[in-house]
Amino acid sequence: MDVLIASILVVVMFNLLRQLQRWLHQHIFKVGWLITKNFYTTTLLYYAFFLPGVFLNQLVYWLTAGMLDVRADRAIHMPQKQEIGELRLDFIRVSKKASPVKLALIEIAPFLAGLAFVLLIADHVFNISQVVVTAQSGTLDSVRVAINQLINVPDFWLWAYLLFTITNTMMPEPDVLRKWWWLFGILVLAMIPLFIIGVGDEIIGAALAGPVITVLNTLSAAFTVMIFFNIIGVILLALIENTIEYITGDSATFKNGKMVVMTREEMLAERKKERKRKQRNKQSERILPPGTPSIYKLSLPIPGAPGEEPVTKPVAAIIEKEKTPEIEPPKRQEPRIITMGHQEDDTSS
Repeated sequence: MDVLIASILVVVMFNLLRQLQRWLHQHIFKVGWLITKNFYTTTLLYYAFFLPGVFLNQLVYWLTAGMLDVRADRAIHMPQKQEIGELRLDFIRVSKKASPVKLALIEIAPFLAGLAFVLLIADHVFNISQVVVTAQSGTLDSVRVAINQLINVPDFWLWAYLLFTITNTMMPEPDVLRKWWWLFGILVLAMIPLFIIGVGDEIIGAALAGPVITVLNTLSAAFTVMIFFNIIGVILLALIENTIEYITGDSATFKNGKMVVMTREEMLAERKKERKRKQRNKQSERILPPGTPSIYKLSLPIPGAPGEEPVTKPVAAIIEKEKTPEIEPPKRQEPRIITMGHQEDDTSS
């Protein structure tokens, strides 16, 4: 049970960390554009800001390829102009002939090195464990003392910057993580014979009680430190971004990963429109019945139980067909006949 809870906690924290990282990359790029108004200059500043993390990532990538006897060529170049807040870490290129196992190890190595670096700074520089003990009571005074203890570390801002940049350049891509499913499959296949011979519970239980819990707790500790510093980064970046937007009147938003430039008034109007659209969607969801539309959800009349059917028959309205009126034949008009008698009368008169 402890292993399950620890695993769920690690997964939740990892996903939260990825969301924070995505927001930070986009808005750091946005702040760069608000200052320079030039995408190429913004791209250069963006990569320069994350330079410590980029350097460590590509260095570990290159060293791991060398240790696994995989050819790795340096492809160092100036970053191309971007309109998206996303680092393209392709300064080291490994041979396409590398085996899938070696390639998976090379791609996961920067993540493991970043975890080690974060834990090293947290324990030996910031002394996070002592800070947590100080703030454990939860009172305002204890939290204030813990924050002062953390900030008063020598060169705090330098170490915080290094930890922040490395944290946000070490996270593996989803396709890299998917390549490690083969390891999970191998472990499952290796466990099957142990359960068949009846020693699976003892061996697996001992393994779960020791190394697995240790690894999960280590990941939780590292992710907690990374999330803490990323939240501080979000707060500071939001203040800087809103201040620049208020002064300059310029703004930008992100659609499909790309940055779309607009004024602050247009951005506020866009947000207002988006809120109204979400409210309309919520109202329509309340009106519609939940689930898939079906005839079984219609309120049809239910007949009574056997012997209790209604006796009175419903009144049936009989609609008779209207009779078409008969058309009378037109009457023949006879010609007027002038008689001789009339003529004589006329003459005599």
